[in-house]
Amino acid sequence: MKRQTLYFILLVILAVGSRLIAPWSNFTAMTAVAVTGGMLFGKRYLGILLPIVALFISDLIINNTLYAYLGNHWLTEGAGWLYGSYLLIALLGTAKVVKSKYSFLFGAGLAGTLLFYLLTNFGAWLGNPMYPQSFVGLLESYTMGLPFLFNQVLGTLAYSGLIVGLHYYLSTNRELAKVKA
Repeated sequence: MKRQTLYFILLVILAVGSRLIAPWSNFTAMTAVAVTGGMLFGKRYLGILLPIVALFISDLIINNTLYAYLGNHWLTEGAGWLYGSYLLIALLGTAKVVKSKYSFLFGAGLAGTLLFYLLTNFGAWLGNPMYPQSFVGLLESYTMGLPFLFNQVLGTLAYSGLIVGLHYYLSTNRELAKVKA
């Protein structure tokens, strides 16, 4: 098995698993995985495909188990905003790294978290009768999303650390180093 395939599978499992067992809302590996995918894979499409595959698999599981009483759903409501956010975060991960990949992962992870917060809360506000369709309503949507932003920042930092440790272990382990690059 090629090393890229191994990384891809491990990161999908991490992202899906973190969405299924998140101790708090938005405390997941999704942002860290999206940035990492953009960084790790030489083939850009793999880095962009990674968060989409993880999000789709976890949406299928969540929507058809936890929310099965609502009927079978392939995608979450507002999926365009979610998937679009993670696509942009993955593209952010493909940016040219000047110094350390690891410090870039943390910085891009935080930037990606902010991007996700801004886009998805805008999507939650747009056309939603829960919020007035005005600037005040938009600010209310962003205010209501602050606890989720905080959890996502914590999750991104925690999972970025885990991914850095996993990458270091896999790249220095002699048995795994024999896996084709």
